[in-house]
Amino acid sequence: MIVASVSTRLDGNAACRACRNDAPRSERLSDMIHADDVEHAVLFRDPHSYLAHPDAIRLADGGIAMVFNKAPRREIIMHPPQDPMFMNVVTRSEDDGETWSPPEVAPGYGWTGTECAGLTELPDGQVMLNQWRGTWIPLSRARTMEAEPLMTWPAELLSPWIAAGVYSGHDAERNPEAHAPWVRNGGRCFVHFSRDGARSFAETVEIDTAPLIGGYGNRGGVVTPGGRILLPLTDAYRFATLFLVTSDDMGRTWSAPTVLADAEGSEFEEPATLITRTGRILMILRDNGLRTMHAIHSDDGGATWSPRRDLQTAGLPAHLAELADGRILMTYGWRIPDHGIRAVWSDDDGETWSEPVVIRAGMGNGNLGYPCTIPCGDGSLLTLYYGEDGDRTTCILRTRWSLPA
Repeated sequence: MIVASVSTRLDGNAACRACRNDAPRSERLSDMIHADDVEHAVLFRDPHSYLAHPDAIRLADGGIAMVFNKAPRREIIMHPPQDPMFMNVVTRSEDDGETWSPPEVAPGYGWTGTECAGLTELPDGQVMLNQWRGTWIPLSRARTMEAEPLMTWPAELLSPWIAAGVYSGHDAERNPEAHAPWVRNGGRCFVHFSRDGARSFAETVEIDTAPLIGGYGNRGGVVTPGGRILLPLTDAYRFATLFLVTSDDMGRTWSAPTVLADAEGSEFEEPATLITRTGRILMILRDNGLRTMHAIHSDDGGATWSPRRDLQTAGLPAHLAELADGRILMTYGWRIPDHGIRAVWSDDDGETWSEPVVIRAGMGNGNLGYPCTIPCGDGSLLTLYYGEDGDRTTCILRTRWSLPA
């Protein structure tokens, strides 16, 4: 069972996301800025499951809604692009993250094979969950079918892990079909709607991303003052072209995709978006090709966007939050030594960023991250993320902390 207590993602695109160690080594921790008032806790742990990749939002009713991934724990690590058993589960907290409701599958049982999901609260109080769901075929069945362009077979599914040495010496190197007896064949993009504060999701709309092959995002979108939803996504399972779809009717119909980022040698995905107090729409992009993050922004409601700016930050992916004093906080995973969670802040709408603040370090390996931060009423910051415990069980974790004065 999942137990709550108080106290890598490695994906099948051009490179493993959590295991590569070719980014610059970290600075000496003794020379870095560290968070104040730090308290760590395990929120959800299940020795039989792999729990990872949270996204969370503060709701208008004061609660916090969080969605994360859950799949059977396997002999080898696999993430959503490789495993058809991943589900999105949703939980709520009514006390600033101290306690949480039992996680429930969203939108319901039968929705397996999903990627990381994101949450957005809409002006009418609905909560929207964006979800990419792969199409999966049993291996023996796939062998009887005519080949299709998007079919991805076991050896190809596991190849990034094998190339990165994650399975070194394991039977999965020699016999991937024994460990992944299935074939992936593209997928579909959905949004689901809740009218009870993310407790249940009863309505579903499919988003047509053509001519792009899919639409995946691990964060939610933003809503402009005029009520338009902006939802940035990437072209799953290619994970290279970042685009935007919009809706003017609370998510019931969607525009054709508008490409925001696509460049040779880069793999743009997992955008984090925030509308600042000045009205600027700030977006941070993960570049899994160059292993860094980029920033773009719009000052006209998303009609036009600035050129990309490489932030030269080896940590990823990002989450954006507005602090009480108007500063923008960017939290990100740090998957190279010293493994952990870090943040930077900006007081000029994302034009410049502070030196990194170490929220947590020494987590042991790169199977961690996807942090999101929620400001709390007492002035503290609640950062939710995933990582391993002492028994190598991958858990949903929490750190409560504050920025140094």
